[in-house]
Amino acid sequence: MPQIEIDHPYRPHDNQKKIHECDKRFIVINSGRRFGKSILVINEVFKRAVQNPGSYWIIAPTYRQVKAIYWRGLIGEYIPKEMVKKINESELYIEVKTITGETSTIELKGADNPDSLRGSALDGVVFDEYAFTKPFVWEEIVEPMIREKKGWALFISTPKGFNHFWDMSEYARNPKHKEWAYFHFTSYDNPYFDKKELDKARSKASPERFAQEYMAEFTKNAGLVYQEFDKDVHVLKIDQPEPNWVKYRSIDFGQTNPTACLWVGIDGAGSLYVYDELYRTGISTSELAHLINAKSADYYTATYGDSAAAQSIKDLAEYGVYVTPIQKTAHASREDYLKAGIEKVREFLKIQEGTGKPKLFVSSRCQNLIDEFLAYSWPEVKDDVRELNKPEKPEKAYDHALDALRYFIYEYTRPQKYEQKQYEPVDELTGY
Repeated sequence: MPQIEIDHPYRPHDNQKKIHECDKRFIVINSGRRFGKSILVINEVFKRAVQNPGSYWIIAPTYRQVKAIYWRGLIGEYIPKEMVKKINESELYIEVKTITGETSTIELKGADNPDSLRGSALDGVVFDEYAFTKPFVWEEIVEPMIREKKGWALFISTPKGFNHFWDMSEYARNPKHKEWAYFHFTSYDNPYFDKKELDKARSKASPERFAQEYMAEFTKNAGLVYQEFDKDVHVLKIDQPEPNWVKYRSIDFGQTNPTACLWVGIDGAGSLYVYDELYRTGISTSELAHLINAKSADYYTATYGDSAAAQSIKDLAEYGVYVTPIQKTAHASREDYLKAGIEKVREFLKIQEGTGKPKLFVSSRCQNLIDEFLAYSWPEVKDDVRELNKPEKPEKAYDHALDALRYFIYEYTRPQKYEQKQYEPVDELTGY
C-alpha cells in the first residue's frame, strides 16, 4: 500500500507504533488512562481513510463524549486542512481526500443512540471505551455492517470489571483466532506522561481503582452494586427450563434504550433460574410480542412489567401477551423502592447457609443480564470522602435486564394480601 507523506503534529511513541503497525483485522487494546488512546484512534482512522477510500466510524459510549473528545479536541488538530474535502459539524462527519484522488468519510457516533447506527456497510470502525458500551451495539448492529465489506474493527478501552470487554480480550488473546490481536498497555507505557502525576494518582486512589484505570487490570469493580455476583457460582448452562419449574416472565420496556424481557423458572426449593432473555432496541410492539410468544411455549404464572409503561402494556395485550404492572408502596420514596428491590436481588445472590449455594442462577445464554451484573455501579466518588458521601442510587446505566429482574423478584416476594389503595404506579420518568 503506497504511503502518503503529510506534515502534521502526531509523533506516536513506541507503544502506539506497535498498534499502527499491526496488520490484524480485529484489534483489541486494553490500556490505562493517559496512554494516548484518543490521539492514536484519530490518527489510525485518518491513515486508513487516506489509504483506502471508504466509510469509517468512531463510536464512543455517548454522543456527547465523541463530540467533546474527537470533534472539538482532535479533528482540527490532527487532520490537515489541505486533506479536507468537506466538513459537516451538525452531523459530525468529515470527508477527506485519498491517495487515489477519491474520497473517504469519517463519522463520529454515540452508542447511546443505537438507532442512529443503522445504515450502510462500513470499511472500518473504532469503538472507544468499549467496556462502557453495550455489546449488542457491536454484535447486532455494527458487526454485520463490517462483515458486508470485509472491513476492520478496533476496540480500545480501560477495563470495567469482568464484562464483555474482558470476554473479547480473552478471545483476542487466543492464538487460534488468527484475525485478532490483543495489546495491553498501562498508563506508565506512555513516555510523554509525567510519571510523578501517576504516582500521585496511585497515592489517592483505592488499590482496586488504580489497578483498573491506570494499570488496565481486569479486577472486580469495587463500585459494583451486586458485589455478590460471581460468574463461577451464579452462571449455569441451561438450555431449557425443567418441567417442574413454575415459570414467569418480566419486562423492562425501552424506547431508545433496549427492551429487556427475562424468562424465570422457580424450583421446588424456591431457587430462581433466569433461563432465557430478550434484549432489543428500536423494537415495535408487534415484533416484541411475536418474539416473546415464539420463546414462550409453556404456561406462565405471570408476566410482570414496569407500570410506568402503561401504553406498552396495553398494546402487548392486543397480541396476547398480558402483563401485570408492578406496584410500589405509596409512602416509599423512589430511592427506598429502588434500594428495597436491590436488597431483595442481593439476598437471592448470597450463598445460603446449609446448602452452600445461592438462590439465584443465570443461564450462560443470558449474556446481557450477565454483562449488566458486571457493570451496574454506584457513581464514582473521591476516595478521601467515600465514607462520608456514599451514593444513594446507582448510575442509570447497564440496568435494563437488571430492572426486569428486580421487578420480578420484588413482586414475587411481595406479601400477597394487601389493600390496593396502599400502592401507586412507578414514576414515569425514572422507573423507580
